[in-house]
Amino acid sequence: MWEALAIFGVALLGGAAPLLVRWNDRTLHVALSLATGLFLGAVFLHLLPGVAAMEPPQLDSHGHAHDHGHAHGNALPWLFVLLGALGVYLFEALFLRSAEHTHDCDNQHKAVSMAAMAGLSVHALTAGVSYGLARFEPEVGQPMLVAILAHKGFESFSLTSVFQLAGMSRKTVFRWVVAFACVTPLGMALGGVLAEGAGDSTFGILQALAAGTFLFVCLGELLPEVFHHKDDGLMKLCLMALGIAGMWVLHGMGV
Repeated sequence: MWEALAIFGVALLGGAAPLLVRWNDRTLHVALSLATGLFLGAVFLHLLPGVAAMEPPQLDSHGHAHDHGHAHGNALPWLFVLLGALGVYLFEALFLRSAEHTHDCDNQHKAVSMAAMAGLSVHALTAGVSYGLARFEPEVGQPMLVAILAHKGFESFSLTSVFQLAGMSRKTVFRWVVAFACVTPLGMALGGVLAEGAGDSTFGILQALAAGTFLFVCLGELLPEVFHHKDDGLMKLCLMALGIAGMWVLHGMGV
């Protein structure tokens, strides 16, 4: 129980912190650069390596790896990464773009925030399920808990920054943050139930879809938005690098 409360509290604090500051458009884009760095670090240092590690090649009787004739390894997880990235773009392009440029930008920001929420929630749910199954094995559960706590505050901070970019009210953003903070504890509670009906391959597919979603959100939406205006370019670069470095440090610590 205390683990779930700790995860919920860290997520809530990380997401609520940006709401304590009144941002104008310029400072919001500066803060968004840090969130973008955190997202980029999460994608390239955590999610994509996880996809690459799915279903390693089997070993033959001589201890050599083989992949049943596929010289480039298992492409199926990467197909779902592609579907995740393409799905966000097509949803935005086909259903959210309007003839009015102003409304077009507003809808685009809302689409990005919803895509980020969906991707983070999938990732948080699978992390919660995994911890729910592993928490009774201290050698596995304790490092996993540290990893979840270390990432959760950063994820919530980034999510709030993206919601604020979409122009949502503080109350609305806070509700979304509370909802996100509940996802991992919910995954912990439902871990046994979900594990009975869904194997590792199902969770792998969800992780790959989440990785594709974040890949598009980062490269297709957040980076262009951060540098849409040339103001504070050096500061934005530094904050983005700081976000990536933070994720790199966590990765180096095995978190």
